[in-house]
Amino acid sequence: MIPGFDVAIRSMKEGERASVRISDPKYGYGEAGIPPFVPPNAQLELDLEVLNIEESVGLSADPAEMGALGMDGPINRPRTPAAIAAAYEQRMKQKAMNQPEEKEGIEWVVDKVKNSYFFGLFEGETGQEAPWYLKPSITFPIAFLVVGAAFWASLAGGAISERGMPTTDELDEIIISSDFIRSTVVMAFSAMEM
Repeated sequence: MIPGFDVAIRSMKEGERASVRISDPKYGYGEAGIPPFVPPNAQLELDLEVLNIEESVGLSADPAEMGALGMDGPINRPRTPAAIAAAYEQRMKQKAMNQPEEKEGIEWVVDKVKNSYFFGLFEGETGQEAPWYLKPSITFPIAFLVVGAAFWASLAGGAISERGMPTTDELDEIIISSDFIRSTVVMAFSAMEM
């Protein structure tokens, strides 16, 4: 990012498109440039379009505030891994100091139940309500009804029978009704007994 890009983009509005000419090297790549890609003291032309603006990031196009800005935001925003880690530690310490007092006993249980998402009776931690088809108070009973109806249909249709209960199918009926097969089976059993 070059300083001229930063200054130009901060003066634009959402949806705006602009062609920007940067003739001062201090707003471009400097007097040295970036050999072999950008020659020294190069004039630059940029075609910029602002598609979307991120709100509440603490940036301003006010020229009076430009001195406190780096190339891509406020100078006080951490940039290096060490600075980011230090900012994170500081934020965690501040969060620990501002944390409410821990409750004990029955107060802890009541607070935990109030703040938990249990079968759709309470809101989640974000406070957003789930869509109706994802609420457990609706989906669980519907799932149990569907499974129960499928079980009843299977039981009533004969797909499920009690364990140990003798069942017969078409092949059993053919064997029982055929005199030839019955006499053969009786002969086979009597031969085995001898």
